[in-house]
Parts: sequence; C-alpha cells; structure tokens
Amino acid sequence: MPIALIIYTILVLTMVLLPMIRSDYWVFRSMEYPRLQKWVLAGIGMVACLVWGDYSGWLFWAGLGAFALSFAFLSYQIYPYLPLARREVLEDGASDEASGGQRLSLMIANVYQPNRKAERVLELAEKLSPDVVLLLETNDWWKTQMEALEATYPYTVLVPRENTYGMLLYSKVKLEDAQVHYLIEPDVPSIECRMILGSGHKVHFFGVHPRPPAPSESTTSTEKDRELLIVAERAKSSRQPVIVAGDLNDVAWSYTTELFQKMSRLLDPRKGRGFFNTFPVKWPVMRFPLDHIFCSRHFKLRQLRRLKSIGSDHFPVFIAFQVYNEIVQPEKAPEPENEDLMAANAKFEE
Repeated sequence: MPIALIIYTILVLTMVLLPMIRSDYWVFRSMEYPRLQKWVLAGIGMVACLVWGDYSGWLFWAGLGAFALSFAFLSYQIYPYLPLARREVLEDGASDEASGGQRLSLMIANVYQPNRKAERVLELAEKLSPDVVLLLETNDWWKTQMEALEATYPYTVLVPRENTYGMLLYSKVKLEDAQVHYLIEPDVPSIECRMILGSGHKVHFFGVHPRPPAPSESTTSTEKDRELLIVAERAKSSRQPVIVAGDLNDVAWSYTTELFQKMSRLLDPRKGRGFFNTFPVKWPVMRFPLDHIFCSRHFKLRQLRRLKSIGSDHFPVFIAFQVYNEIVQPEKAPEPENEDLMAANAKFEE
C-alpha cells in the first residue's frame, strides 16, 4: 500500500473519529463541521484503495474497511438532509385564507462587519419584502446604512456592537416584550420578543449569534453550548409558536445542535430538503450550514431559499412560514434521552 495512501487514510480517519470525543475543545468541535466533505474524502479513499492498493496485504483490507465504514457512517449522518429523506417540517400549499394560518417571512443575514456593500442588503430586502429582517455582525456603521429600512419596518430592536456580535432586527409586524439578553457573555447579545401578526397570532422569536469555538474567539464551545441550551429551555417553555434564528456558529448536524433541538423540541425545515450551506461564500467545496432557522410544530413551510451573495462571507437565508395557533406538524418533536439531559446539566456544571 503506497505510503501516501496510508497517510491519507490516517488523516481522514482522524477527521472522522475526533468529533466522537465529547470534548468542548475547539479542535474536536471544529471537526464536526465538514461532514459532507469527509463523506467525499472517504469515497475517494475507497476508490484509491481499489486502484492502488495491494490486494494481498492486510494494510489494504484494513484501509479499505476503514474507508467503507467511514463512508457508511457519514452517509447515515448526512441522509436526513437529502431530498430523499423525510421532511421534518411539512409544506403548506394552501392560500392564507384557506389554510386558517397567517404568513410570516424572514430574511436572516450575517453581513460580515467589515463588508461595505450595504446596498446589496437593502436591495434584497426591497425585492423580497420579508416581514422580518435579522442582520448579524452589525456595528454603528451598519446601523446607519440600514436606516432606510425603518420607513418600511417601523418595529426595531437595534443592538450595534463593534465586536462582530451586533444584531439589528427590523419588523413590519408589531413587536411585544422585546428584550436584549446577555445570557452568558457580557458582550454577546441575543434578542427575544413576541411578534404580533395581523391575524392575532403571536410568535415567540429568539435571535442568536453565540461566540464560536475557534482559537481567535474561544478555545472551547462551552459558552456557546450554554447559551443555546438557555434559549432551548425558554423555547420549550413558551406557550406560543416559536422561531429561533441566527448564526449559531455550529453546523446543523453537530452534537450540540442536535442537543439543542432535543431540549427545545424544535424542528429543522432543512431536513429532507438540502444542506443550504451558507459559509464560507468564497470556498464552495468547504461550505457548511452555519445559519439556522428552527421552528415549533405550529408552522408549515411556504418557502426556503439561500440567497445571492451580499459581499459577506455568509449567504443570507429567506424563509416563509404559515403560522397556526395549534400544532399542525405530525412529525414528533425531538426529545432528549437521559444521556442528553445529563450532557446538558454537565454544561452548566463545568
């Protein structure tokens, strides 16, 4: 077996196995991100073994077996996001009047604070005319550039910050009980409010952007995980339809995001529809789904799109729901097992 292929096998297996270690350290958590990329690398490894491997040597069979197991394991992990899989949030094809619900659309965009192409964001908002616009990584410059939105979006929660964790929320629908929280870290805000729709429906909304596990930000994911679990508990306790949206600085399939879904009982509209990778814009082969929108079982999906580039390192996302006062999704909400409850408690004890 060629030495290059042996090294390649070790590298791919390391990437596959590292996330299985339940450590908050960034090295382990960052390896959860490239799941689709690891799936491709494992497939390439199988082909390479068959083409260049020595069929009579034990290293060949060990390497081929390792790649085959990795490929099968990763296929199982990415399957829920393929169009072949069951959709976690069903679609609503009826008109607003016939469905008995109320339409609500949102545009979520991490604008990338140094980005100076603010006109692209304004153009998208004017073209799509969403009911709600949530902008992340916004400072005072971005707040000033977005003032034109206030003529159409009279309800706002504006939290500009210079540390790349600013948030600007613009809404056409009335906002009630709007609050800015600093749940874990004093310089990382989140937004909580209730949106009062024209039909009288109320939607409990959370906008989040926790700090990522990265050498330049935080060496562990502990603070981020705690923040998401606090939001999950509040979402689960809400008596109204719930939406949690923002840049979670985590991929849709990570253990933390799965734990968040179980603890919050929220659904992921992407499952059964695609990955909707939003970051990084400039490196298509390395993209991950970092920008998220989760909803309770009171919603049906009207539309979900990844939008064109706005000059940021993230793509914006547009989503349109039909909102109901009662549960309309037959799909059972994720529920935590004892192991998940223990893991969540451990986050707060660390």
